[in-house]
Amino acid sequence: MKDKTTANLTNFKPSGELGEMFEKAKMHNHFNSLLQGLLPPQFKGITLCLVKEQKVTLLAPNPSIAYRAKKQQLALLDIIQQIEGLTLIKTVSIKLDKNQS
Repeated sequence: MKDKTTANLTNFKPSGELGEMFEKAKMHNHFNSLLQGLLPPQFKGITLCLVKEQKVTLLAPNPSIAYRAKKQQLALLDIIQQIEGLTLIKTVSIKLDKNQS
C-alpha cells in the first residue's frame, strides 16, 4: 500500500536543482499574485506564464483578451514594471492559453 501522507511544501528547502525549482516556483506564484492585484478589469484572466531574463510571457484565457492585451502591451509593461523584482523587464509577450478553451 502506498504512503498517502501529504506534506506542506511551503517551507521545503532541499539543496540542488530541486530546491532551485521550488524557489523559482514560489517566486513565480508571488509575482503572479502581485500582477493579479494590479491588472485592470479588462485584463481579467491574464496570468504570468514565464519570466526569462528581460522578457515576460503572459497567458490570456481567450482570444478576445489576448487581442486586447496585444494592443496594449506598453500599458501591460508599465504594470509589470511596478512589481518589485520585475522592474528590469523590457518586453511583454502575449500567448493564448489553449488549455482554457
